[in-house]
Amino acid sequence: MKLLRATLWIYAGALRRSWECAAKNWIVSFAPVVYGLIFSLAATLALPLGIIGGLLLGLVSQACLSSGLYLVKNIVDSGKATFNDFLNGFTVYLWELIGIAFILWIPMRLAAMVLASVPNGGLIYFLIQIGLYVLLNPVPEFIYQTRVSNIELIGASYNFIVDNWIEWLAPNFILTVAGYALLNLLDVMVIGLPGFLQSLIVAFAFGLCLTYFMALRGFLFAELHGTSRRSRIYRFDARA
Repeated sequence: MKLLRATLWIYAGALRRSWECAAKNWIVSFAPVVYGLIFSLAATLALPLGIIGGLLLGLVSQACLSSGLYLVKNIVDSGKATFNDFLNGFTVYLWELIGIAFILWIPMRLAAMVLASVPNGGLIYFLIQIGLYVLLNPVPEFIYQTRVSNIELIGASYNFIVDNWIEWLAPNFILTVAGYALLNLLDVMVIGLPGFLQSLIVAFAFGLCLTYFMALRGFLFAELHGTSRRSRIYRFDARA
């Protein structure tokens, strides 16, 4: 029971701090829109180039992810992200993201080829993807909050999930479902408005939800990583 109370206390703190940061950095909510425009432009230019274009498009997508992670890092670390953080972030974690993507691409490619001729191979491949999503779920936080890199990320992420699977996965699942439901409700509420205004409202709401969600993950990871359930109970008892 005390462990549950200590965990709920951690959740409450992370939820509060995430809301404060999301409200203070509401302009960051438009970043996903900008990333989408950058990716669309890159796709228009790169796709006619064949394989080379595909590689360039992958590089652009990883650069956008790097920028997004750097924005979240600054929000979690200092409570504020700036336009310079948005610009500088395109290269900060670029090679770490490319490295982990390459490490995963090779075995997944081989698995897809082998399972293509196996009965229910598509289902097996899907289950493998789900398993990787669960085991590697905290990789973004490991990238911008620790010094772990490349192949070590996989082992570190696995160990983190084994030690904190319920504390980490439960709020992630609940907030993902809640965010999906909220955005679907918003889609219904904006019906009748001009198309441009609908897109703007939905895009802003999506960005705000994503900013809040990623900030929450960052604060929660900072609380869980490097601690044990016993140490969290001790901190809870000593909070006054």
